[in-house]
Amino acid sequence: MAKTKVRVEKIDCAKIEKISDILTDIWAAGSAAKAKAIFEYPWERDETHCGLILVDGDRTVGFLGMIFSRRKIDDKIEKFCNLTSWYVHEDYRSRAIAMILPLHGMQGYTITDLTPAKNVYTIQNKLGFKDLDAAGRLLLPFGRRLLQPHYDATDLTHDSAAIETRLTGQDLTIFNDHRPYQCEHFLLTGKDRYCYIIYTKLKRKRFPYAHLHYISDPELFGIAYRVIRKSLLAHAKTYFLLVDSRMVKNQKLPVSFCLPYRAPKQYLSASLKPEQIDNLYSELVMLNLRTHPRFKYLVRNAWRRISKRWD
Repeated sequence: MAKTKVRVEKIDCAKIEKISDILTDIWAAGSAAKAKAIFEYPWERDETHCGLILVDGDRTVGFLGMIFSRRKIDDKIEKFCNLTSWYVHEDYRSRAIAMILPLHGMQGYTITDLTPAKNVYTIQNKLGFKDLDAAGRLLLPFGRRLLQPHYDATDLTHDSAAIETRLTGQDLTIFNDHRPYQCEHFLLTGKDRYCYIIYTKLKRKRFPYAHLHYISDPELFGIAYRVIRKSLLAHAKTYFLLVDSRMVKNQKLPVSFCLPYRAPKQYLSASLKPEQIDNLYSELVMLNLRTHPRFKYLVRNAWRRISKRWD
């Protein structure tokens, strides 16, 4: 009997139901419908497929989902691919790396993995992926910068209809693209500028929090931080805010601190820096995923550094 050859193929979005068996392994019952909700997104893309599959004969034994998007960053169109739901059957784990290698051939793309497992992080790090963000910044509901004047905003609103009328250009596109998903929108309007924020409401044990995925004007966010924080916490009914540290780089936010993620978020790009990459158009928003940092990861990392010095 001839041996079958294990191969990697693209899976067209229109044929996603043909791999329902492995999708069920990933997401349990109703997987095909869930996959369609993820990969039949409304925005423009340059690809018709929704990821890679590992195939042995007629059997699909691995899946790596891909969410494609086009973004305008610094007046230039950038193409993105967000990785999601990488799963390989146990008997084929030795061939899993074959699903990652084709990523190096995706010229012109910024590839992100915002939820890597520790073993996946190690593999991708060896293949040239760089750290996008290793820590999340927790913004507590009190504290202010000494001698900083109160920012008098022209308007603060969480009303989607009102926000839509005030956004322009790329921000309006972002707003419309994320309408179908379980995320919240907020707009602070100043005298001559605005700060548009997209966030999701999540819960860590019994503590609800808001994870900020997009901040249109980080500088204004830092200036009007107290006003924004108060409005977001009250509207979302959460105990604290969480934002990836790269998104508020160089911003002085009082009574906030960083905690590490289980594994650093990763990216592969020839054109963009970490602070130019947010969490939109990704599984974090589309699936409303939790990636909260934890204090135990801080202790673990500190112990590892100490152990290395002893070796």
